[in-house]
Amino acid sequence: MSAFCVFGISKSICRKAAEKKIEPGRMNITEWAIKRDKLAEAMFLESLRKVQISPKFDAPQFCEDWINSAKSEVRDCIIMCRGEKVDKHGGPVIKAGQPVMTWVEYSATRSLSFGPLSDQEQS
Repeated sequence: MSAFCVFGISKSICRKAAEKKIEPGRMNITEWAIKRDKLAEAMFLESLRKVQISPKFDAPQFCEDWINSAKSEVRDCIIMCRGEKVDKHGGPVIKAGQPVMTWVEYSATRSLSFGPLSDQEQS
């Protein structure tokens, strides 16, 4: 079960967004690339919106390894895990009788519960 990923701001995602915003129009490919790169750099430095930037992993230490390997390409990284969505009062959001699952910030001090332990796991 892949229950962890990294959210943050990535240069490659900013570059893809800049490619969509810059219309090639009448400029040559070199001019377009220069404009795209300038816009992508500005987006990377100014953006506040964090999105999923890594693949899904099985454990948080794999997220930490991924962050360390991509240090120059990402910023403001947060490790997220799958968890129940909560409303403004702290109660779980229920839809069709089941709690809604979403990405929530992972805390190493918070224990994750994946169901009751069997007798063998408890000892």
